[in-house]
Amino acid sequence: MIYDAKQLHAESALQIGVSLVKHCLQKGDDKLALQHCLELLADNPKHIQILSFAALASRSLGWLDDALEFINRAVIIAPSHPTLYCLLGDILLMQKRPEHALVELLKAQYLGDESAQLKFNIGLAYLSLAAYEDAKVYFDRALAVDPQMVAAHVNKGLVEHSLMNLNAALGCFDSALAIDHKNLDAQWNKSHVLLTLGRYEEGFRLYENRWIYPQVTLKRRHFDSQLWLGHESLSGKTILLHAEGGFGDTIQFIRYAKLFEPDVKLIIQCQEQLARLVSDMGLGAKVITRGEMPPPHDFNCPLMSLPLAFKTTVYSVPSFSSYLRAPRTSIKFWQGTIEALRGCKVGIVARGSSTFGNDQNRSVGLPRLIKYLPPSFNYVLLQQNVSSEEREIISSCDNIIAPAEMLKSFSDTAALCEGMDMIISVDTAVAHLGAALGKQTIVLVPNRPDWRWGCSGDKTPWYPSVRLLRQTGHDGWNEALMRSLPRYLDAIELSQV
Repeated sequence: MIYDAKQLHAESALQIGVSLVKHCLQKGDDKLALQHCLELLADNPKHIQILSFAALASRSLGWLDDALEFINRAVIIAPSHPTLYCLLGDILLMQKRPEHALVELLKAQYLGDESAQLKFNIGLAYLSLAAYEDAKVYFDRALAVDPQMVAAHVNKGLVEHSLMNLNAALGCFDSALAIDHKNLDAQWNKSHVLLTLGRYEEGFRLYENRWIYPQVTLKRRHFDSQLWLGHESLSGKTILLHAEGGFGDTIQFIRYAKLFEPDVKLIIQCQEQLARLVSDMGLGAKVITRGEMPPPHDFNCPLMSLPLAFKTTVYSVPSFSSYLRAPRTSIKFWQGTIEALRGCKVGIVARGSSTFGNDQNRSVGLPRLIKYLPPSFNYVLLQQNVSSEEREIISSCDNIIAPAEMLKSFSDTAALCEGMDMIISVDTAVAHLGAALGKQTIVLVPNRPDWRWGCSGDKTPWYPSVRLLRQTGHDGWNEALMRSLPRYLDAIELSQV
């Protein structure tokens, strides 16, 4: 056989190029790897391995559309290659297209891919689609192939948490930590399960990992002062308490400012929209807003670290009948609006912000909620943003008003809450506000609740005036609203007779 010298040279150059791409990918130099892939594809546009490498490099760089283009080219050339469908499904998962991803991943399975990674990716797709039982099956299959697969243990724990099998979820996270004791995914998610179970001392310790957990967009603030977590004496000292999370977090945890001894000077830094309410708590504290330079102080503590600092257990939650109040000027401003409403007055919040990760589960929606509200009552929609659909509903009803853009701060919302007989809210800041004002508040809690509402019952140690109306199963709002809401609403109607 006669070998063509040019052909041999080309094949040798190709092999060297492929090895170079592999080396770059192994080093994590994805840009250089992609550059070499593009050069090689110019001469070998149908080379499956190079197309796959180009997709991998693009995926790592976050260039998902490019990654998708490369892998689709490879699939067209080799439609029976299971690993290509596995990579295609993985990219689609990263694009948050789980339905499409599942189709491609199941093709890879059909074509014979039995890898733990494929089974894990199928589990992820089912998890994203809230098909929890199917997800658990595939995470178990991944672990049967690779029992040391930490991510499969963690994600199975997320499934168990979503199904409210809380002890099983803890077992999954502990299995992950037995393999990798520093795994942040396992630590962070375990903290939420512990807190949901009311195991506050353990849970709040792990909750401190929020500062280093990459999926939580909090940045630890650095001050010249020392971080206080309850160990040092504060007698005669000044401490800065600063907000870190959302409005609801600030409202819930600002109560701890009432626990400090009189000889401790307080500086409280919070969101501007809450500053007036915090100033009126009678704490004698200097209240500043985010962005303002704090005065000199000896210690600092984030608000959500105060339960840890005060060694809070589920039995020692500092519970007050009320600890916020609406400013008099705000009450006077809204007095006419409130007096114009006759009979029972109920403030409502039917949905939260769509940017919140679990909003599709926590929000009920005004069209659904209004079906279960007595038409004889008057309602104030306490949402600052009102959708076009909500405006249509409001315009068709003569017993609902929506101040919306007139709500400039939580002082306005608090004044309206003060004038209501009851607040009905999904799990948003307004639920915390109504409760902190001491108003009768019904919180609509999804099947997988935020940790602060616990895992069962209609009461919470955090707010005496709150009753929890829990969703029954995923997307079970109709049953929950039909079963429990009339009982609460009948109570306020009877109280006015």
